[in-house]
Amino acid sequence: MDNQKAALRAMGELETARADIQDLVETMERLSLWRPAAGLKKSCQAALGILDRLAERLDRKLVITLVGPCGSGKSTLLNALAGVDDLSSSGHRRPTTQNVVAFCRQPEDARQLAEQLDAEDLRIRTREGANGLENVILIDTPDTDSTHQERHIPLVRQAIGLSDVLICVFDGENPKRRDHTDFLAPYVRLFSGSSLVVAVNKCDRLDEKELTDTIMPEFADYIRKAWSVEPAAIFCLSARSHLQHPGWDPDAGPKHGRDQFGQLQRLIRETFNASRFSVDRRLENARSIRDDLHNSVREEAGKESKALKAAMGRISACETEAMGRAMEAFRSGGGQLSLGINVRLYQQLAQRWLGPVGWLVAVWTRILVFGTGLAALLRFGNPVRQLFGAVSVVRRHAESKKALNAADQGAGASLALLRYDDTIARAWPEIAEKLIDARFAPAVREAQRAPGHGDQVGQRLEQIWNDVLERELSNAGRRLSGGLLQLLFNLPVLGVLGYVGWLTALNFFTGNILSSNFFLHAFWTIVLVLFLSFFLLQGVIRLAAGKEKLVARVFDGVQRDLDGENRIEESPVWRQVRMIQELGN
Repeated sequence: MDNQKAALRAMGELETARADIQDLVETMERLSLWRPAAGLKKSCQAALGILDRLAERLDRKLVITLVGPCGSGKSTLLNALAGVDDLSSSGHRRPTTQNVVAFCRQPEDARQLAEQLDAEDLRIRTREGANGLENVILIDTPDTDSTHQERHIPLVRQAIGLSDVLICVFDGENPKRRDHTDFLAPYVRLFSGSSLVVAVNKCDRLDEKELTDTIMPEFADYIRKAWSVEPAAIFCLSARSHLQHPGWDPDAGPKHGRDQFGQLQRLIRETFNASRFSVDRRLENARSIRDDLHNSVREEAGKESKALKAAMGRISACETEAMGRAMEAFRSGGGQLSLGINVRLYQQLAQRWLGPVGWLVAVWTRILVFGTGLAALLRFGNPVRQLFGAVSVVRRHAESKKALNAADQGAGASLALLRYDDTIARAWPEIAEKLIDARFAPAVREAQRAPGHGDQVGQRLEQIWNDVLERELSNAGRRLSGGLLQLLFNLPVLGVLGYVGWLTALNFFTGNILSSNFFLHAFWTIVLVLFLSFFLLQGVIRLAAGKEKLVARVFDGVQRDLDGENRIEESPVWRQVRMIQELGN
């Protein structure tokens, strides 16, 4: 039951790590203009393959792989660990190991390897009574620097990809071989904690004092700097001394007894061979793979920090300038828009005002929107076109038609968009070169990559304009339709109407018949008072929210909204630059 629970937990953690890496893959796909993204994506996809193989062998035996160059003695080390002198070929013939050699207790244990490697590339050696190796498989790999590299290197990489623990074997007589260290550098990052062990072999051939005081300390410092990874242990050993028949030359025996082979053997038999160690190791390796990928992405993105900051600063300044020019162009049409805004204000008042003055406000509003202006005003969409349509009814027919045609073409917004795009286009070559310095693809030079290109800028301008316009009109309509104000302007008309009605009723009930002149004079008095109240109301409207004042408020509101977002459109370039900066933090 404990093993089942551990397996279920491990599967969940593996899936979590896989999801994290898949997110990285999708992020790299979105960074289509950033050249390092292609390589990072490939690394992530390779890591996903490794995790899939980890999941497949989660309940199988732990795989310990020895990797080393020609003459390092890794085959001898495998023989010594297995307790069988001729398990893997050793000697002076090069390359000594030409296939992947797997040592296990039963052939069935190596099935996981046989499923991944071709039969001609894998040699399985078994020993039923191998003590301390019940739960592990030992693997010897071909030399990393042999004359058959073209065939051997893929085998070594496959074996590493199937491994849970990596033992990197170095020749003690020449341990600081840069080619071997560099070859292993990308792979050691896939192993963490106890999963990475370094073995310096043939230490018996060196002077003990020099080995202890100089060679091993210098090598330990060298390996940590070269890999930027801390191995679980660095063992100094003599594998040949632990063969059953080492075959020393009479005059070439070990120079000293400094040998940590026993510690390595105990690590394998007592720690690696534990029944649940394989699951824990594989989980730890999965976390290490995931963390290493995140670190790689962070490092690559961090390299561009300075160049991206410069590019972002230039883009921001450019777009701020472009928006300023766009607003200037938009403001230049304010005089043409003011009449339309005035009509929209009276529409707001007509919906709110009651009483006789309210009726006259409604009539006046309909007069303003009569004819071609009404059709334009009722058209859903571009607010600039609505306003130009409303303007058309209060001008001569030729001017009305001209204004309507201009509105249909989006004259105000089009001029603003042209100004915006012109500013961006002039600055884009400089911005593109800064981005190329940050390893963006040369395709970023294309004009359509510029943030201002396309209709989205115009659409965003219209959206902001419409939102601010509706807000200002609603506020003005609410301020000018208060109950006290309506009572004040309706009261004179209602007073005259009440007085005339009182006189008419009084005379009717007393039997007196009023003359037609009375009613004629009463009618004109009511009309005059009504129009006087309406004209006074228009004066108040002009003082409180005249068309020029309302236009100014709308433009100020648009400017405030735009100031909050230095740019008006989310371009692919901008998004990718911002994503890279976030990845580098």
